[in-house]
Amino acid sequence: MRVRDATKQMIHMRGSDGHPAITWTWRFLVVIAADFIGAVAVNNFLTPAHILAGGVTGVAQLIHHYVPFIGLGTMFFIFNIPLFLIGYRFLGKRFIFLTGLAILGFSVFTDVVHLHFKTAPDPLLKGLYGGVLSGVSSAIVIRIGGSMGGTDILSLVIHRLTGRSVGSTGLIMNVIVLLLSMFVFGVPAAMYTLISMFASSRVVNALMHFQQRKTALIVTAYPEEVAKAIGDRLTRGSTIMRASGAYTHAERGVLLCAMTHLEIADLKEIVLATDEHAFMTVLDTTEVVGRFRELRL
Repeated sequence: MRVRDATKQMIHMRGSDGHPAITWTWRFLVVIAADFIGAVAVNNFLTPAHILAGGVTGVAQLIHHYVPFIGLGTMFFIFNIPLFLIGYRFLGKRFIFLTGLAILGFSVFTDVVHLHFKTAPDPLLKGLYGGVLSGVSSAIVIRIGGSMGGTDILSLVIHRLTGRSVGSTGLIMNVIVLLLSMFVFGVPAAMYTLISMFASSRVVNALMHFQQRKTALIVTAYPEEVAKAIGDRLTRGSTIMRASGAYTHAERGVLLCAMTHLEIADLKEIVLATDEHAFMTVLDTTEVVGRFRELRL
């Protein structure tokens, strides 16, 4: 079987081919903005309603409730020091640098930034708003290659040492936070905490996969023409594999092409316009490693 690339070069994501100083300045500004959003979520929505955030932030909120003279951000920073040192040993330098920046920025903003504006008195709405903003904050940092620290670092280190699922550690930590919330603030507060955690996780998932990856397999008698049309119209590369039908034994080309779900409709139009007898199937793709361009929306 002969395999060849129909196009030899893909367009990079924004910033991947820029000057390192510009790239890191952009990452710094993004992390600072995410930290500010996270601090507003905790200070203005979650803490006033006795709703806990997940992981280390939730534990810091609980202790701050009993020791109010120590700032919540300071408490969060102290808890993250040993986790950061562990992560520095086992995790990548860029990840741990961005994570350290996120931890420091969130700690400072949480202690310093206390905006005074009217919020919904309903604790359910406070939990939803706080959860959404917390999710946005976490997702932004994750998308540029870091994390908000705390349980994220511990989960990745445990995964690297034991192979245990990353999500399982975070789940155990959040269950502990929920039980503590129930014990300290009562059952209603724990229920609102659960709702807030769920909203946060859904937002993170949505922002991490807002351009869902798809892999298209296209069987056609005109593979070169279809690959060229895809490259011209979508700027996507394709890989051509030679195959033959099991029944007719006719030679066909099979194109493999990765793209986002937003491009699937255009892909169908392109393929059928080039070969009306083409057969195409679209598969969900969890991850694409290599030169893959996200759409600029």
